[in-house]
Amino acid sequence: MDEARTAPTLATPLAPAPYAEAPVSQAPLTRAQRVLAGAGGLFFAGLAGLGGYGSFASVQDVAEPWFGDQAWIVPAGVDLGILALVSVALLLEWLAMPMPALRWMAFAFTAATVWLNVSAAHGDATGMVMHAAMPVLFVTFIEAVRHAIRRRAGIAAGIVREGVPVARWLLAPFSTFRLWRRMVLWQITSYPRALDAEQRRRHALALLGDHYGRKWKSRAPADVVWMLRDGVMLDQALVRVTALTAPEPPRPPEPEPAPAPAPPPAPAPEKPARRKGPAKKAPQRSQSARGQMPRSVATDNEARALGIIAAEPGITGAELGRRLDISARQGQRLLSRLARPAPAAAEPAPDPAPEAAREPAGETAATSAP
Repeated sequence: MDEARTAPTLATPLAPAPYAEAPVSQAPLTRAQRVLAGAGGLFFAGLAGLGGYGSFASVQDVAEPWFGDQAWIVPAGVDLGILALVSVALLLEWLAMPMPALRWMAFAFTAATVWLNVSAAHGDATGMVMHAAMPVLFVTFIEAVRHAIRRRAGIAAGIVREGVPVARWLLAPFSTFRLWRRMVLWQITSYPRALDAEQRRRHALALLGDHYGRKWKSRAPADVVWMLRDGVMLDQALVRVTALTAPEPPRPPEPEPAPAPAPPPAPAPEKPARRKGPAKKAPQRSQSARGQMPRSVATDNEARALGIIAAEPGITGAELGRRLDISARQGQRLLSRLARPAPAAAEPAPDPAPEAAREPAGETAATSAP
């Protein structure tokens, strides 16, 4: 499968990959470590001196038939070349700029030296082992130093990838291979960081599967699917997945409507003037018109009705009945009765007694006349 996939175009630029290893500052060597390193350097110098001295004579004897008096140039040149190549190779490893060609060239010259030393033994097995022992020790020591320098410089620069434990390969070979593949493809050098990234990726997959169902790949956003499929930008992917699968917040309760303001109290009605004479018969008619309504209630309704009619002259009988808590028919009757003008006070009838007294007198006078 082609690993060069093109990321989907997004409306906003993506953040840089969260797995770019930042350079790590290495702690300096302790006093004991420096002492041990110095002792190892002294032993290496002694080994190199003894090996060079023993190899010099053996290689010179082998090269003498071809070089004559100049045979010493061959062992001297080979040994100096090995030291130069090893020194430069170690320096480049320290600078995090390894050059494998220098290392393999130093191995080639060391192998040539071993071969020349073995040839000086003339087929004797014991002599061949003794001639090859010191060059092999020299190469082994150089490789140990190179490994230490490479690891320390690589860890500091963030380019050395940690290995996956063998037990994981045995227990989960397929998932371990996918984990190792992502470490190689996306330059994840830390094994714990790779494990954390895998756990977050599986968490995001579980959230999408629970929210969208089995067809989450076709329902989820394309950029999120791409991030989770290739295992990149998982910090941003998990944020997006959390936002997509978060439950909707509950809607706030709708505010209750404010109660309608109470109507202003009606003004107190003025007491109607008492009517004299025949005007006193009006309450009796209203009482008979109201039927069974108690007299106290009727009087209170009349007083309230007068106040309402005074405040609102054009009020209808139905509205008046609604305000007085009586039927519309009773309100109309009450409105008609109260709106009718009061009858004028009747003039007192002339007293017929004086006229009756005068009539007999007249009649007496007429009778008594001749």
